[in-house]
Amino acid sequence: MSSILLTILQLALSLVVTVQNNTSLSVAQQQQAITTAAQAIQVVTQTMSTSPVRLIIPKLSIDAGFQYTGLKPDGTMEVPNNIYDAGWFTGSVRPGEKGVAIITGHVAQIRGGIVTKPGVFSNLGELSAGDMLHVLNGKGESVAFTVREIRSYDPAADATAVFTSTDGGAHLNLITCEGSWNAAQLSYSQRLVVFTDAVR
Repeated sequence: MSSILLTILQLALSLVVTVQNNTSLSVAQQQQAITTAAQAIQVVTQTMSTSPVRLIIPKLSIDAGFQYTGLKPDGTMEVPNNIYDAGWFTGSVRPGEKGVAIITGHVAQIRGGIVTKPGVFSNLGELSAGDMLHVLNGKGESVAFTVREIRSYDPAADATAVFTSTDGGAHLNLITCEGSWNAAQLSYSQRLVVFTDAVR
């Protein structure tokens, strides 16, 4: 759950508790407060039900859960806090909606400059045009995507095409690291992006 949705849910529940403990409120005020809280909870529930919960890539034997990620204080995109989950960037559309959904994942776990475990996207580069993947949402609905192309980017390069689309379609782009490991920067030298299009 994103921090914004979690905050809304916490505020709604707090409002209900406050109303229950405040005997000075009229019946009408209590009902209005509870109605407002219920509407907020409904918004959170509906949003969560259409958000992604599983990423399935048959060719790579990937069946991963999701973390919901946002932006760091410095404006860079957050990534999952473990090597097993994929990360849906909540600043992008939900998979299947018009626009570009962004999903990130680690290529490996690095300890002392050495790869100790493969990450969820360790073999992402093995995908090729025409390969299929699926995203399952909280309602149990599955959206299928087909790989269009794969590109490598320098981290400092203009990656506008990764995050935007002007064709009115629904797209999903997978991002991970590749290249050589830079111990000083604690980062890889390149970014691998898999561009996919929703299958309708």
